[in-house]
Amino acid sequence: MAAHKEDLRIIKTRAALTSTFLSLLANMELSDITVNKLCEESGVRRATFYKHFKDKDDFIIFVIKDIRSHFDSLIWNDDLNPTITKDYYHKYAEALLSFLLRHEAAIKRVIEAPIRSTFIDVFIQQNYEDTKKKLEESVKGGMPLIASADVVASMLIGGTSNCIVRWFESEDRCSSEMLLKDISKFIDRVLG
Repeated sequence: MAAHKEDLRIIKTRAALTSTFLSLLANMELSDITVNKLCEESGVRRATFYKHFKDKDDFIIFVIKDIRSHFDSLIWNDDLNPTITKDYYHKYAEALLSFLLRHEAAIKRVIEAPIRSTFIDVFIQQNYEDTKKKLEESVKGGMPLIASADVVASMLIGGTSNCIVRWFESEDRCSSEMLLKDISKFIDRVLG
């Protein structure tokens, strides 16, 4: 059975909305980014936005999932074992930190926003769900875990997310290379 290909117009619409959202977020508070503003700046009609998303929160969930999917496509290649291994999680952490640094102004706005916890909670929840599924696949492929996939996913996502947020908030932070090295040690420890 052939894989379902998404309509090019849908892909372009979602890409325009996502790109505009990240640009707006670099210059505006998250709470000030309205669907109207997002549509106006991206050139996407409101009706089209609502054809694809229930509301701004639904769109934000899409953006987070889309970014995660993008990381997977960057990381996953034929050289990797078909079973998801520790190597995947190391590369994912590297890709995530690289993305966050490219969008540092937007990330700082989210961290400083009054509704910060809502956005971060959505980010953590989406990554937790995806990571738990990937860990379950890893276990089926023979990768041992030191605890259940649920607990390991919670520790990996919660610990890494909190570490990265604190790093962005810090005035006296270590280099991104040192942060990544420390996160990699954490991944090795948690994944056994």
